[in-house]
Amino acid sequence: MIKIKVFIFDIDDTLYDLEYPFKLAFYSMFKVIPDNIHSIFLDFRKYNNEIYDKALNGKITMEELCIYRSKNAFRDHGIFIDDDKAIEFQLTYLREKKNITLENNVENILKILKKNNYTLSIISNGPHKEQFEKFNYLGLEKYIDSNLVFISEDIGIHKPNTGIFDYAKEKILDYLNISDEKYVDFYYIGDAYLNDVIGSKSSGMKSIWINHRGYKPENSKYKPDFIANNFKELYEIIEKIIKK
Repeated sequence: MIKIKVFIFDIDDTLYDLEYPFKLAFYSMFKVIPDNIHSIFLDFRKYNNEIYDKALNGKITMEELCIYRSKNAFRDHGIFIDDDKAIEFQLTYLREKKNITLENNVENILKILKKNNYTLSIISNGPHKEQFEKFNYLGLEKYIDSNLVFISEDIGIHKPNTGIFDYAKEKILDYLNISDEKYVDFYYIGDAYLNDVIGSKSSGMKSIWINHRGYKPENSKYKPDFIANNFKELYEIIEKIIKK
């Protein structure tokens, strides 16, 4: 039985390089980009991931999250800032996100999928306003129907909870006027092993892990169907899937 293929994307560090606006924000504040900026960014992401679930669940505020990740990441590299400076960095970081663009290979992926009439969707954790701003900055309306954009704040469930993936599948099936998901192969593309690989696999989707940061798998029970170590490899994987 030939199945319809649906491609669902994460946003942050999947459709665009999240390190780019981080570098711009760092330079805006400190007027220099150090040689170890990549390491600072990775630590920033590490501290973010440590408590992001708490922020999404309302156990801490988003402001507390932003202070925690900046102060700790910068401190680990000999840069000491107070809470006010951490908030200033966050505001600068948000401002610089207006400059994000689709990664070149990702844009080519979206173009080829759109050209061949594949249904595209997004599942992303985060606040509605911030994630839809990125949707607009990236020009995604050319490729993805906004009705197929599923943001955790809107749904009240966040990745890796399978509920958000199941909700998206149900809405996509309705959109396609298909009554049974056995007629559809859902491919989920994301950069985070826990949120994206484990979450999508637990929901019965096929997982494409864009592991361009070189992370280690966090659970050997869940294996992605495909691993791309960079965006070029991601393009090649998608190309092979649609040629099957």
